[in-house]
Amino acid sequence: MSSMDYYKVFYHTVKEGSITGAAQQLYITQPSASYAIKQLEEQLGVRLLLRKAKGIEMTEEGRVLFQFVEQAYGLLVAGERKISEMKTYIAGTIRLGASDSLCKYFLFPFLDKFHKAHPSIRICLSHGKTESILQRLRDGEIDCGIAHLPVDDRLLVQTTRPIQDCFIAGPEYAALAQAPITLQELSKQPFVMLSAHSRTRTFFHALLQTYGLEVVPDIELGSVDLLIDFVRKGMGISFITKEFVGDDLAAGTLVELELVEPIPSRSIGVVTIPDGALSQAAAFFVKELVAHMEQNEMEARPIDRMV
Repeated sequence: MSSMDYYKVFYHTVKEGSITGAAQQLYITQPSASYAIKQLEEQLGVRLLLRKAKGIEMTEEGRVLFQFVEQAYGLLVAGERKISEMKTYIAGTIRLGASDSLCKYFLFPFLDKFHKAHPSIRICLSHGKTESILQRLRDGEIDCGIAHLPVDDRLLVQTTRPIQDCFIAGPEYAALAQAPITLQELSKQPFVMLSAHSRTRTFFHALLQTYGLEVVPDIELGSVDLLIDFVRKGMGISFITKEFVGDDLAAGTLVELELVEPIPSRSIGVVTIPDGALSQAAAFFVKELVAHMEQNEMEARPIDRMV
């Protein structure tokens, strides 16, 4: 037996109240358990246990040592359990739906960490806009998706993360950023917007309708990265999730135009099929992704640049 085995025998002897009980728990003989206790006591140079007619009793030194052994043993058991869980999900395929920009600016750190921890799990990414991702989920083509909310009742939202939109422009529009501006005044400016079928464009249109307004964009684009480039060049104003342009706003390459009217917040979420028969690997991935989103919910992080 090793020194670690001696501590294990000591732990179980105390928990079971007898050397015989410890031997039964560890599937070893009673003489072997007694030998382990004796060796540990000799190694430490103190008596740890007193043999009584009805079992054992710890000495003062034994009680002090057991406090540490109990904590250490608990950590070892937890570690063994974690390794066992990891072995359970050692192989499989994850079918994930998200936009290219979502993966680049929000999911990539998680995917990188997950892949390094579970290299045998294959990640199959299906990219596209929110509506396309949701349809693939309904059709059973993917296991989970990251989407703007709300979604219909046929889908289950595992967790959510809030996002906030804002109006941005190039430095040429700095004069409009000096004081809050009404949505009506802002609607008279040239606009660079995402395509009409995007969730951001739909949300923007609903905001305008609330105040009886309408905007016909001067330029329509299918990529938020390209949209930001156009706005930087002074080609118009745009409506975008604020996290996407934090660096630009800090550097002054873009300015935020503060609106008089409030802009409601939105949310994205991890979405799955209710009672869907996920593989073990997919269920494990979803669980880890949900935990990641919940841990980072309060942090300002870039999210989906194509919605």
